[in-house]
Amino acid sequence: MPKINILDSLLASKIAAGEVIDRPSSVVKELIENSVDAGASSISVYLAEGGKRVIKVTDDGEGIAREDAPLAFLRHATSKISKEEDLEAVLTMGFRGEALASVAAVSRVTLKTRRRMETEGTLVSIEGGSAPTVSGEGCPEGTSIEVRDLFFNTPARLKFLRSPDAEYGRSLEIFKRLALINPKTRFKIQHGSGRPLETPPGALKDRIFDLFGISGKDIIEVSAPFVEGYIGAAGDGYPTSRWLLIYVNGRVVRDKSINRAVIDGYGQMLPPGRFPFAVLDLKIPPEDVDINIHPTKSEVRFKSQSFVYDAVKLSVRGALGSSAAAPADQGRVFSGHNAARYGYTRHLPPSGPYLAREASTIESYSAGDSAPPPPPLPLFSSDGGEVKNPEFLGLEIVGQLWGEFLIAESHANDGEFFVIDQHGAAERAAFERLKKRFYGEGIRRQLLLLPERIETTPEEKDAIAASSEYLDRMGFEIIPFGPSLKGGGESFLIKSVPDILKPGNCGRLISELSEELSSAGGSLKVEEKIEGALMRIACHSVIRGPRPLAREEGAALLKELSGIDFASHCPHGRPVVKRYSRKEIESAFKR
Repeated sequence: MPKINILDSLLASKIAAGEVIDRPSSVVKELIENSVDAGASSISVYLAEGGKRVIKVTDDGEGIAREDAPLAFLRHATSKISKEEDLEAVLTMGFRGEALASVAAVSRVTLKTRRRMETEGTLVSIEGGSAPTVSGEGCPEGTSIEVRDLFFNTPARLKFLRSPDAEYGRSLEIFKRLALINPKTRFKIQHGSGRPLETPPGALKDRIFDLFGISGKDIIEVSAPFVEGYIGAAGDGYPTSRWLLIYVNGRVVRDKSINRAVIDGYGQMLPPGRFPFAVLDLKIPPEDVDINIHPTKSEVRFKSQSFVYDAVKLSVRGALGSSAAAPADQGRVFSGHNAARYGYTRHLPPSGPYLAREASTIESYSAGDSAPPPPPLPLFSSDGGEVKNPEFLGLEIVGQLWGEFLIAESHANDGEFFVIDQHGAAERAAFERLKKRFYGEGIRRQLLLLPERIETTPEEKDAIAASSEYLDRMGFEIIPFGPSLKGGGESFLIKSVPDILKPGNCGRLISELSEELSSAGGSLKVEEKIEGALMRIACHSVIRGPRPLAREEGAALLKELSGIDFASHCPHGRPVVKRYSRKEIESAFKR
């Protein structure tokens, strides 16, 4: 008896569907892309139970003729290509003829469509890949596809889906990516009876603000021969590449080489291990890119990968350079997609005559100097303990450079002086203190007089829930507070924060910490993720930018450094202390 069996067409269609449709967000992606290809000026998406029960996508595109409507659900039935050569010139989102067939194989589908100028539309119904039923239907111009009971006939696949809110979060991310690159089309999405998210037609800059809350002053336009879009201004960036949104000829793609090119374009303007916000569309001749290497068309292959890398890197670097040369808003820099929503700002060094004057002098302290007013947040504090670097205790503060670097003198070794980065040193001290408490008696917390409310998406909600144990150990007390205004997510109240932090505007920090910590469970790099989170808290706890220090404050910072097993770098790996000998100085002056 033969061991090899020929599968029947129904079973084969279910297997093939798994290559294209693995969860509700896959359906949302394929249906929206079909609407875009149909020339729709308005696309509406509705989901119930995260898309597991209902997914409905409605557009006002060109519609489908009655004789073509049932054919659209056959595998490899497409209007986009007819011969092999057409694959080299594909500019539409779809072309494989697999999406609708795959959806219909694992759900109950109803299609209503009417072409422009026709008096009657068409209704097509299919259940689990069975033969379609076709009839006339009164319906608006365009197409509406309703997908019910996804994976009803493949329960093994159904059980791997996450909660409705989590699945909606994935669909929302796909929706935003497709809405972003089609700014001239009106988009709307709604989950159950929740508040809909709707964005009107406009320019790409407007669409970025509508979907991510990032204003035009926080992004930089990229306009190069092969690359167009916007990037975030140099700043803190993100802990993951989630907001690096890359497109090729309007198609959402994943490509590590392009991501690396964007990061390399920032160079030293981005902290190590951080990722920028970017929306970039690569305009590549279709014959120079192969989009037919993955069923979902999310991966591509370029004829010249090195050319694409160089084009992206140079376009990003050029945009940043042009921005740096132009007058900039000195009050704040882009620091993440929640900046506008939560009002998070980061102050930059003063500009103008003050900065020029400070650059040419070293402020000296004497016994008669009056101390500057105390800062609103302590720059450092000491827990006491063992002295590990006594050389810091022997230093004498003699001045400050540009309000950011301490100058300290040592009389040991025939004379030395040290230049110390205030922010980096304070950050390293805060990090070591947090780490010691986290693994010891626990991080001290302060109760907020007025709890801070934060709104989350479904994905952010799940991340906070998954990392709640770590956040609690780090000094945050966070409690649920009802549905989120973002739709599908949750509102939370921050009731207490680590005592090292200044209260207020912790929403962005919580979002970053939970995003990093939510994947720590069961990981072999749990300690690494915890330390990354503690680094972030330490960075937020210390004052940035120029600030004069009194001698006593400088001495307190040196005392903290003396108790650290110090390798002369901040937690992010940047240098903190530079030592110069008297001989080096004398040699520079030919003495």
